[in-house]
Amino acid sequence: MSSQTAQAASNKADKVKAAYIIDAKSGQAVYAQNADEKLPIASLSKLMTLYLVEQALKKGQIKWDDQVPIQKEVRKMATSATLSVMPMPAKEHFTVKELFEATLVGSSNSGAIALGEYVAGSNAKFIAMMNAQSKRWNIAANFVSASGLDNTDLTTYHLNLKGTDEQAQNMVSARAITTIARHLINEFPDVITTADQSKVKIHKYTVPTSVQIIKGQKFYDPRVPADGLKTGYTNQAGACLVATFKQNGRRMIATTLGAAWKFTANNNLRLMLKDSERYQNVAPKTIKYQIPGTKTTVRLVAKGTNRLWENTEHPYTVRREATWPLHRTQPNYLGAKTTVLKLHLTDPQSGETHTVAYQTPAAKTLLGPLQWATSAQPTNQLRLNTAFAIAE
Repeated sequence: MSSQTAQAASNKADKVKAAYIIDAKSGQAVYAQNADEKLPIASLSKLMTLYLVEQALKKGQIKWDDQVPIQKEVRKMATSATLSVMPMPAKEHFTVKELFEATLVGSSNSGAIALGEYVAGSNAKFIAMMNAQSKRWNIAANFVSASGLDNTDLTTYHLNLKGTDEQAQNMVSARAITTIARHLINEFPDVITTADQSKVKIHKYTVPTSVQIIKGQKFYDPRVPADGLKTGYTNQAGACLVATFKQNGRRMIATTLGAAWKFTANNNLRLMLKDSERYQNVAPKTIKYQIPGTKTTVRLVAKGTNRLWENTEHPYTVRREATWPLHRTQPNYLGAKTTVLKLHLTDPQSGETHTVAYQTPAAKTLLGPLQWATSAQPTNQLRLNTAFAIAE
């Protein structure tokens, strides 16, 4: 293969419509590409379905060992060679736990729909719950399906939502589905244990994982070992993946939508993260700071955490903001825990800005005559070391 051809293949493998990578605990984004455009997400939709099932379990509305009623059309879908991972004959009964595992591990469409109907009472009511939860989280998401199938398939089984057009599908942004995944694994961490299985046995049926990036699977990469979470694919959505993994001991979530190849782009983004992102102190915990317009230097302490992910190749740009007003005609007194300085750190990889606020650890009176500075304080973007040029 020529170098030019190899480059073209690589470009195709890495092509995605959107991507978003976050720290699951803090929510810090470390990479964003077209993260807020609503796009088809196919079976990634099941993450919202499973979250609402977990909520119903937590509230005691349903139990893991409940037998789930399955309507005739859902059982009919389960016989489809292309839409189903296991049959659901009328003579067999399935529990919430069994359908949950089939939905998460094997991406069972009929399992997801049956669970939704059991939680809400009907398919339409459950989809309304999905959209209501999206509004509560204020995320860019619109659901018409509990499974992620679009109406071109759902209409066959009379499971299309009334009032939606013949090609309607779930439209959700990369940031939104990552947010859903974050809530799911943070609030219900046992989901990771369930997802990190190569297969589940349900009755006499063996349901293999659709997430072929976990250990023992074809696309597992030990350099960035993933342990879940969910895949999705339709012709309209392309290859979609939400992957969970750990880096620097931190749980991460990496989402790719509309990929040309199923796992490659997500894997390469995780490798890029490993090579270039560091979780570290990005600003000093304590600094000495000269109050602008005076000769007084005070000791300041960072409020909250000053540890963030930072890209070694594309470090933060920093804007410094003096926040304490110096009085010209009255005594100047700094109370304890007064915010005197803020650093606004912007990540060029994700576009997000994080603020580190510096406060006085104890009260202090500024003595002596006060002389106002004649020049404005700098507000231009700086490198981090420049922002602390006045600090010791």
